[in-house]
Amino acid sequence: MRVLVTGGTGYIGSHTAVLLLEAGHEVTILNNLCNSSAAILDRITRITGRQAAFLQLDLCDRAALAQALAVH
Repeated sequence: MRVLVTGGTGYIGSHTAVLLLEAGHEVTILNNLCNSSAAILDRITRITGRQAAFLQLDLCDRAALAQALAVH
């Protein structure tokens, strides 16, 4: 299953992404990184052995969100 995790570099989102990747799902993480770090993406990959797609954007940016959803 393809899953979009908003806030995926935060505490709850990153743990959710790890569980989803470990369960074999295709994960795309969406985050604006205002309260977190892109370094979390490397940690998620190291823990799971799989890489999630990452989109840096703000959910309030409707045009960017619509484009991201169309692509992913």
